[in-house]
Amino acid sequence: MVQNEKTWHWLLEGFKFELEAHVRPKTVQYYCEHVARFIQWLADEGVSDPKLLTKREINGFFHFLTNNTTHEIGDGTGEGARHAESLRYHYYRGLKRFLMWLKAEGYIEQDPLDTIKFRPPKDLAIEPYSDEQKNKLFSVLDYDWKIAKTPRQRMLVARDKAILCLFLESGLRLQELTDLKDPDIDLNSQMIKVWFGKFGKSRITGFGPQTKKALWRYMSLRPPEVQGNRFWVTEEGRPISSQGIQEIMRRLKRDAGLQNLKGLVHKFRHTFATNFLEHTGDMKACQTLLGHSTLHMTQRYTQYVQADHALKYFNGSGPLDWRKS
Repeated sequence: MVQNEKTWHWLLEGFKFELEAHVRPKTVQYYCEHVARFIQWLADEGVSDPKLLTKREINGFFHFLTNNTTHEIGDGTGEGARHAESLRYHYYRGLKRFLMWLKAEGYIEQDPLDTIKFRPPKDLAIEPYSDEQKNKLFSVLDYDWKIAKTPRQRMLVARDKAILCLFLESGLRLQELTDLKDPDIDLNSQMIKVWFGKFGKSRITGFGPQTKKALWRYMSLRPPEVQGNRFWVTEEGRPISSQGIQEIMRRLKRDAGLQNLKGLVHKFRHTFATNFLEHTGDMKACQTLLGHSTLHMTQRYTQYVQADHALKYFNGSGPLDWRKS
């Protein structure tokens, strides 16, 4: 079928097909959701022809985003402004890729975003799980294991402990851990292969003896019949979604009395990075294991480690006490 009228929705479909040839489904969804909201705004504004798209419409859309976001979230503490900044940057990334594609395909002559730049939002302070908090999480699982009566209960506890151990020792992202398959995990080499990480990048990371023990126990108790080839399954052998793993960790946090603590799954990745740097001081190795594309991203963790080290000098004394001595 020939599409004579090149509507925005028709172009969005072509953009989606372009993305599907190069990136993972989650990334396709990320870009298309942002672009879809943009073209809906264009439709409301009566802009139907891509060649009529100018810098004025781009600025109008970002103004619309900013006003709506700060109005919905603003609470007088600056939270609305921070959220709006982050939202604008994510839409900027999506629109930039879409408009570059439109130009490459010949639907527009100039990219109206060429002269508009958005900086990435400022990184929030990194707050990893403390040793005390980690001990509380493991204490819940140790108690669950102690009272488990049936093979089903023991399998679930073993699975949840293996997930927690792997989060803390490998630096895996939520989706990376969710997507693991049996061949990706080598117990003997204590190594994990990540085939499609963020932006489709592959890498290798590792884990220690405690996690190896936890993984072996889970594999020993896992149902023999599983659907598909996912590593993490329910007691019926069905694969667990990323939302399911989040709920497991949320329940664990709640049972440990940490429900008011900010952060959840991604906080484990922060914890791994800070612990690794505290122990090794090797930023390049940390970058490799985390799968960061630039060293700048890894340097965020060194700031926390250095600050934590500096604060130890205040243990029981301060500059006024040093002066007296």
